[in-house]
Amino acid sequence: MKAGSGDQGSPPCFLRFPRPVRVVSGAEAELKCVVLGEPPPTVVWEKGGQQLAASERLSFPEDGAEHGLLLSGALPTDAGWVLRGAEVVLTCQVGGLPEPTLYWEKDGMALDEVWDSSHFALEPGRAVGGPGVRLALRIPAARLPDSGVYVCHARNAHGHAQAGALLQVQQPPDSPPDDPDEPPGPVVEPLKCAPKTFWVNEGKHAKFRCYVMGKPEPEIEWHWEGRPLLPDRRRLMYRDRDGGFVLKVLYCQAKDRGLYVCAARNSAGQTLSAVQLHVKEPRLRFTRPLQDVEGREHGIAVLECKVPNSRIPTAWFREDQRLLPCRKYEQIEEGTIRRLIIHRLKADDDGIYLCEMRGRVRTVANVTVKGPIVKRLPRKLDVLEGENAVLLVETQEAGVEGCWSRDGEELPATCQSSCGHMHALVLPGVTREDAGEITFSLGNSRTTTLLRVKCIKHNPPGPPVLVEMFKGHQNTVLLTWKPPEPPPETSFIYRLERQEVGSEDWIQCFSIEKAGAVEVPGDCVPSEGDYRFRVCTVSEHGRSPHVVFNGSAHLVPTARLVKGLEDVQVYDGEDAVFSLDLSTIIQGTWFLNGEELQSNEPEGQVEPGALRYRMEQKGLQHRLILQAVKHQDSGALVGFSCPGVQDSAALTIQESPVHILSPQDKVSLTFTTSERVVLTCELSRVDFPATWYKDGQKVEENESQVVKRDGRKHRLILPEACVQDSGEFECRTEGVSAFFSITVQDPPVHIVDPQEHVFVHAITSECVMLTCEVDREDAPVCWYKDGQEVEESDFMVLENEGPRHRLVLPTAQPSDGGEFQCVAGEERAYFTVTITDVSSWIVYPSGKVYVAAVRLERVVLTCELCRPWAEVRWTKDGAEVVESPALVLQKEDTIRRLVLPAVQLEDSGEYLCEIDDESASFTVTVTESYQSQDSSNNNPELCVLLKKPKTRRLWSRFPPWRRTAGTE
Repeated sequence: MKAGSGDQGSPPCFLRFPRPVRVVSGAEAELKCVVLGEPPPTVVWEKGGQQLAASERLSFPEDGAEHGLLLSGALPTDAGWVLRGAEVVLTCQVGGLPEPTLYWEKDGMALDEVWDSSHFALEPGRAVGGPGVRLALRIPAARLPDSGVYVCHARNAHGHAQAGALLQVQQPPDSPPDDPDEPPGPVVEPLKCAPKTFWVNEGKHAKFRCYVMGKPEPEIEWHWEGRPLLPDRRRLMYRDRDGGFVLKVLYCQAKDRGLYVCAARNSAGQTLSAVQLHVKEPRLRFTRPLQDVEGREHGIAVLECKVPNSRIPTAWFREDQRLLPCRKYEQIEEGTIRRLIIHRLKADDDGIYLCEMRGRVRTVANVTVKGPIVKRLPRKLDVLEGENAVLLVETQEAGVEGCWSRDGEELPATCQSSCGHMHALVLPGVTREDAGEITFSLGNSRTTTLLRVKCIKHNPPGPPVLVEMFKGHQNTVLLTWKPPEPPPETSFIYRLERQEVGSEDWIQCFSIEKAGAVEVPGDCVPSEGDYRFRVCTVSEHGRSPHVVFNGSAHLVPTARLVKGLEDVQVYDGEDAVFSLDLSTIIQGTWFLNGEELQSNEPEGQVEPGALRYRMEQKGLQHRLILQAVKHQDSGALVGFSCPGVQDSAALTIQESPVHILSPQDKVSLTFTTSERVVLTCELSRVDFPATWYKDGQKVEENESQVVKRDGRKHRLILPEACVQDSGEFECRTEGVSAFFSITVQDPPVHIVDPQEHVFVHAITSECVMLTCEVDREDAPVCWYKDGQEVEESDFMVLENEGPRHRLVLPTAQPSDGGEFQCVAGEERAYFTVTITDVSSWIVYPSGKVYVAAVRLERVVLTCELCRPWAEVRWTKDGAEVVESPALVLQKEDTIRRLVLPAVQLEDSGEYLCEIDDESASFTVTVTESYQSQDSSNNNPELCVLLKKPKTRRLWSRFPPWRRTAGTE
């Protein structure tokens, strides 16, 4: 809406629009909006184009600028769905001066080009609740083809405005569409001739186009092998710019072959068009093709196929995008098996994936990602400049609130709509500024498309025709011309330029909207001379060639008064400004009380100690500023003189109460802590008292709040601002106030360490510590895991020590792994934690160890662990050993040893190295000598171990840390 003339008031402005609500039958439903304006605007609620009135079930509560609609005992009939056969009313209200002209379009076409006159009605009228006009579009009985984008255009002499809406016409519940799972029924009408044949290589696209004309607009339905087709990932159905109905089958497979039929019908009749699709299979084929898979958001999806030969190279694609091996797309080759693992599934991972061999032989599969968003945005959307962009998203739950954004900035609610499970974004008449990454977000789930706006190449307009010059009255010239043939399609103007004979420069004179005649006076040229003229046509698509008028004209510059001097009335101490506008750029002389003011200096003084002044000239405007006038200057007469112009005006000084010179409006300022803050209020009178207030309380002067006064300026100084100084400040004097809104924030936080992505690998039950250091001790820090804020628990501990912040997993489990973020202000530190479930703590030995030794010999029992910090327990014959000079326990990295420096007969026995539920077993046998042992030993295996030289040679093959047990 456009504001009218005058300095008071403001037009209505929506700060918050009503949001869709979903309630059960019989419950209470409420819609709210916030509207500002001065005077307060009248708000009217409508449903189906009809104004709503208060009743027992319907009320309209108001709270200031908030306006509501409260419905008690909601019924299914209260819902806004448009069903086939129902009446549809779209209303457009616009304000502006001069009053604009309104018209409607559907999908970029005029309504009479789409429908016959009996299908719709246009109802003009006055705007409801204020000035302006309205134009309602009424469709008595909606049909399925009426779905689309409707745009209301408004034009007047000052420009063009437009607003768009999406209409979806749905099948009534009592007449559902055919079930695609039912057996195929007969075609409505038999084919009268053999269908056309179309061949396509496997993996390529097939495109069928059906061009149908008729009024009313026909309904189109595509069939395959006798059953209706519904659009899906590989079957796209749309209408192209030329009005053709298109079916596009992507990445054709053998199962796509068959008869495709385009069936068109309206009230006047029906017609069919058919084509037989054949899919040509390559000689070299995949031994096992891909199969469709499903996965959930944040999970994984695995695609697998098999090639005829293990040496055949393959490549993976997501539709037309090549996928390279990375953490997201893990690609595995095992013999003839080719496998793609998609990690951390997102909504936009839903789509068509291909594995390709040489010769562009492909196998295709669909990946379905289950989540809150059911129908995603396309990867990219190309729209011609000036056309409408429509984006649709379907959610699993009805009535949820999503968020549309472009390049990270939230889009206005006026171009969004939601109805049940469907969410729409409508951008009418897109321009290049609308291009970018469009995102729909619902919680942690999001879907994104790249909106590309293709520019239409337009030809510049043609030049004016029949140009003529007439030398009329003295010191004027008359120029005439006719519009170009044919006239430009868009609005245009004429640009008139002049050139002084003998010069090479052309200077613009006028810009004129309508063709005809224009009189060029002498006061539009800078100096006397002979001048030539030329004219061209200018539109948004460029400029036409110039057309030069024959001949030249002699013009002499003269001045005339366009806007004269006016009497000035100011308060004592203010500046008095006198100004006038001339018809040409020329020098002039200012006078004060009959005395000429010196023009060689822009600033001056009438006499020492008297009134000071300043002269300015900007183009055609001349100004004289009398500075800080006093009461004794009242009655002064100001004059201006130049060749052909003389004018004068009087100065009146009035005594006034004090008023604020600056600031005129409320000032909002933002500072960082420890910064110096100075608030300045300038009054119209010198040394006039003023008082400062903060949040309604009088400011008490102290070291942190200093009040100063310098002539007309009053200052409040905060030498070192802190966060607590934020608030509303007021400088009050004699019933008038200046207001300041001050916000003091801590300086931005920066992460000192780590500067790079940190990867942490640990095993089950190990303690994991993530450390993030910031540059301020008091900076707030938040931890996130896989996008969710971390809440402290026994399994996840948050610590901070000055600027260091830690996240500790005391006994890490595999489920604790994931992507962690430390967020400080606008900065983030990233950690990837992987927890491996260890099946065994003891690395070596893996079996029981037998050790034979002679008394007083040195025996070492060695156990190797998988982690250096693990603690073990040594036992002998079931009892825990006690360390002494005769039994030493050693720990070195992952090695744990039990050492018997001089073994005795009683040291024989069963030794265990235990950790958790695991243990390593050592059987130690001690004898007086090898001979006595040999004479009494009946165990052949033990005898071999007791042969000391051979035992040492056997163990010497291993590095020292692998020697598990032995004697020295």
